[in-house]
Amino acid sequence: MHRDNRIRVGVLRLFAWLDRRGGKSGRIACCAVLLGLCALSVIALNSADALAHESETAWEADYWANTTLTGDAVISREDETLSFDWGDGSPGTGIPADRFSGRWLRHFNISADDAGDYIFTAEVDDGVRLWVDGVLRIDSWIEQAKASYEARLHLSEGQHLIRVEYFELTGAASISVSWEREADLPTTFWRGEYYNNSSLQGPAHTSRGDARINFDWGYESPLDGLNQDEFSVRWSRSLQLPAGDYRFTATVDDGVRLLVGDRTLLDFWQVQTATTYSQIIYLDGNAVTVRMEYYEGTGQAEASLTWNKLETSATPTPTPTGPTPTSTTTPLAGSTTAATATPLATATPPATYTPAPTSTAATSPTPGPTSTSGPTPTPTATSTPVIVWQALYWNNTTLTGTPALAQQESVIDYNWGTGSPASPTINADNFSARWSTQISLEAGSYRFDVVSDDGVRLFIDSVKQIDGWSDHPATSYQYTMQHDGGSLNLVLEYYEHEEAAQVKLSWVAATPQPTPTPQPTPTVSVVVDDQDSTFERGGLTTTWQEEDEGHADHLFWTNNNDKTRTGYNWGKWSPDLEAASYEVFVYIPENNATTSNARYWISHSGGFTLREVDQSQYSNEWVSLGTYSFSGTNNDYVSLSDVTYETYLSRKVAWDAMKWEER
Repeated sequence: MHRDNRIRVGVLRLFAWLDRRGGKSGRIACCAVLLGLCALSVIALNSADALAHESETAWEADYWANTTLTGDAVISREDETLSFDWGDGSPGTGIPADRFSGRWLRHFNISADDAGDYIFTAEVDDGVRLWVDGVLRIDSWIEQAKASYEARLHLSEGQHLIRVEYFELTGAASISVSWEREADLPTTFWRGEYYNNSSLQGPAHTSRGDARINFDWGYESPLDGLNQDEFSVRWSRSLQLPAGDYRFTATVDDGVRLLVGDRTLLDFWQVQTATTYSQIIYLDGNAVTVRMEYYEGTGQAEASLTWNKLETSATPTPTPTGPTPTSTTTPLAGSTTAATATPLATATPPATYTPAPTSTAATSPTPGPTSTSGPTPTPTATSTPVIVWQALYWNNTTLTGTPALAQQESVIDYNWGTGSPASPTINADNFSARWSTQISLEAGSYRFDVVSDDGVRLFIDSVKQIDGWSDHPATSYQYTMQHDGGSLNLVLEYYEHEEAAQVKLSWVAATPQPTPTPQPTPTVSVVVDDQDSTFERGGLTTTWQEEDEGHADHLFWTNNNDKTRTGYNWGKWSPDLEAASYEVFVYIPENNATTSNARYWISHSGGFTLREVDQSQYSNEWVSLGTYSFSGTNNDYVSLSDVTYETYLSRKVAWDAMKWEER
């Protein structure tokens, strides 16, 4: 703008000077000069447009004279490629040869034909972090000699944001980032990549086709030239199975990671004796990429993977009845076109953990844990059939990390008092447990009974049917279901905070009950979870992320936008209400909710109300948004976008559950 003004002022002065000097002829000469300047301007503008067009494939680069990317950048420029070897030199004027950092941003467009699995590679000396669509894929923020890292992920059609951060400490400095579409995976065998290290780093020593993953190498090497110990393998293939629930089972000695599509089913990257893990996932019938990663530390080596389709499909999550909501104009909540939400896959419970079988495991299941510091649990007779539960115990209340104890148990009926389930291995307080099994029942109505002190939740075919996940004295819970006959997958999760501890699960065939005496109508409470059909979301599909945590063990999240940008993300909860006054609550999860300015728009009979919530201040709790009158129509809803007006991509915004309680 200032340059254009200077040109305009200069031209006017030239015109006046020529007019004074030459009169009419001077004015003619001036016009000729102006025409020439206009031609030059057009050329300059076209060149600028061309450069701007070319810059769409360049990196927006910032460099700092420190290792922490803080303060004002010393250099801001466009880098055509991200491939530098500065040696003992500097990236540019004002940047020292040591102790500097850089950040690069770039958008990457993928056509429908190019969508698929990609391999991102970073070679660096020293630290590097790489994000794709807000998800950290490579993280090696350490001082190191030149090292190479890979990240494999699926990229769909559309625009993707790539972000790279780097720091140099001392000595040589270099960084190179590239990516390529992975060749189509085999469909009838596994592509096995074998590495002479335990971290799948660098080029593979050998790549070959494996008909199946079923290896017991003992103390031997898998192939000539490969280490006997400290090696790793990645198996990949495309798998297409009929739609349904599948149980994937892996047995390994030592570490394993299993990825099905974009979901990590198993992640036990640790030294261990032969251990079996299993996990259930719903497959929609389309082709899906399956990867199993494995490493051997020392000693014996073993790796196998199988899967089987479950006979019974998962119970669908109940959704409110009533008219299908249609979108209306919402403040920062997507388009105004009516939309029907596609039901999401059934929530998958966390992975089970089974110890390596012993010679007597098939006939004599290990008894339940006993306590040496408290009362010995005495299982009481119930109508529960004798089965084998796969039991896991953790020395925390969140069922996270590596289990401290894994064993088989025949019944869940424990009253530990103030003692421990297995002293000294398990704490007397602040522990948690998960039991899982599969049972078979005839067709009929069944009542499941749970007693716990403290928290408990019961999943039946992956759907949470009892949820008492809070501190409380011994409390009874019931759930009654109509079963068509066949197998059911049961998962019971429990935690103990402090003082007395007990948990019990049983079930019986339910008998018809006499019609109860009419009671006053209880307070209406309507919950819309992010997996319900009455929750809608939109925006740039590649930036949506999801996690198995929060309310009903599922949430969506994205990184924030600093303003209303094209493709911003939004979510909308639409309840099925009767016309009345309701208090509105939002469930804020513990993780992936760091924004201090989540802007909830409540649509009610009086119009719109904006409530701003600092999500970072809450953890797994309901937060009130106030009480409003609702009309009982499709105009009742709450919407939230990821436009928070905070620094771009600096915070996470979570979409979980909403609740309306009649007042």
